[in-house]
Amino acid sequence: MFRNRFVSIILAASALFFGACSTAPAPSRQAAWNLKALVAPVQKSVVTVVNYDINGSVSSIGSGFFISDSGDLLTNFHVLDGAYNAEIKTLDGSQYPVAAVLAGNKLIDLIKVRVDIPPGRVSPIIFARQAPAVADSIFVVGSPMGLEQTVSEGIISAVREIPAGGRILQLTAPISSGSSGGPVLNRDGEAIGVVTFQAAKGQNLNFAISIDALEMLSDETSQLSIAEWTIRNSQKGPALAAALCSQGSRLTIQGEYEEALTYFQKAAETNPEDPEAWYGLGSCYVGLEQPDDAIAAYNRPIEQDPDNAVAHFVLAMYYKTIGQYEQVIPSLREVVRIDPANVRAQFELGRAYGALDRTEEQIDTFNEILGSHPDHIPTLLDLGATLGKIGRLEEAIAMFSRAGSLEPDNELIYYNIGVTYNRMQRPDKAIRAYTHAIRANPRMTAAHFNLGVTYLDQGRRRQALDQYEILNGLEPDAATRLFEKIYPESIQ
Repeated sequence: MFRNRFVSIILAASALFFGACSTAPAPSRQAAWNLKALVAPVQKSVVTVVNYDINGSVSSIGSGFFISDSGDLLTNFHVLDGAYNAEIKTLDGSQYPVAAVLAGNKLIDLIKVRVDIPPGRVSPIIFARQAPAVADSIFVVGSPMGLEQTVSEGIISAVREIPAGGRILQLTAPISSGSSGGPVLNRDGEAIGVVTFQAAKGQNLNFAISIDALEMLSDETSQLSIAEWTIRNSQKGPALAAALCSQGSRLTIQGEYEEALTYFQKAAETNPEDPEAWYGLGSCYVGLEQPDDAIAAYNRPIEQDPDNAVAHFVLAMYYKTIGQYEQVIPSLREVVRIDPANVRAQFELGRAYGALDRTEEQIDTFNEILGSHPDHIPTLLDLGATLGKIGRLEEAIAMFSRAGSLEPDNELIYYNIGVTYNRMQRPDKAIRAYTHAIRANPRMTAAHFNLGVTYLDQGRRRQALDQYEILNGLEPDAATRLFEKIYPESIQ
């Protein structure tokens, strides 16, 4: 069953803000950056993945990057697909074997493996807490055409949502064969995605899977070697169906839904028991805005196996996408029934209750999660936001403070603490919280804005003007709004 392992990275950014922040500007995304300074530490985390065939000859080369201190490595599913052995090569030229496959998902083209590397030799990449957006500056590190540790930069030119596959990022940063599996990073050097492929039909049509798709990985029940994993996969179903699904997935990522549909239809005909064919069909119908057909496709794996937790979850996420929260809840309850330890499903269930204003059930669900996972930061944050929304401000502060003790450098946590203290009319504590948020992320526009407003409410115009000056270098529109609050007579 798939389990949530990385939810604290991405989900903390959404549905947290209430009160004063509803009118505050979003964090600036276009501040100047020093690419050279960002690249050096990242390159220590990025590796070249070398694959070997059954005869021990090099069969392909890709990229990957470490995501934990213990040697967990992330790359594309297709990078390792068909390999019988693999090793990685680090920045200093050292080589280490890939010991085991930990989790994977062919449809979203991601796989997590464990590398046999000594302690202290690993430098994991940090995941971004804020979701990427169109026009964000990014850079990519990988081994295009075998050229190790190559860096390219660009922007995110498009973002596309696929219920069964997460968020797809279209990039202008150049990539080539061998780049697959490398990280896409923001201007803070944090991972926001994983490079997947370059479209053959278009120039500068490069794609990545958003890092939050990690939540869709299916854990291996036993840790298989690369050879064992490849042999197991070859026995799963007809090779033709797998190839059709692979091509369909690439076309879906590019948004070519009509063409992708034909591949998935052929895959479903070839192997009607393959869930990936039906997930792919569902995603095509989503792109073609045919919701009834999408729901029917997503339901097929459930009809074949009512205990398929992934299928129930995919269906739930599609219902969420189209706003049918009454349908989200029973689907997620099925996931929890099948896999009681699935924190992501429990968390989404709590949010679904919130979307329907079933606040007590939402609070009960979040408290249930914290009973078994007291350090689950997204739940602490969402529970804090929910408690704040109904006026239980002291309890909201308690939740945010617990989260802050776990991630003292998370600016979003302290921003929310500041907002809550503002609502409680405790400006001194609000100022300290906003200052802490800014210390964690000096470019957090919303924190500067709210700090300026709080200073102004205290009659401290000089300090409010200091925040105006900072905002001028981050986001001029936000600076203008703060200036108009400081000098309302300037508004014509």
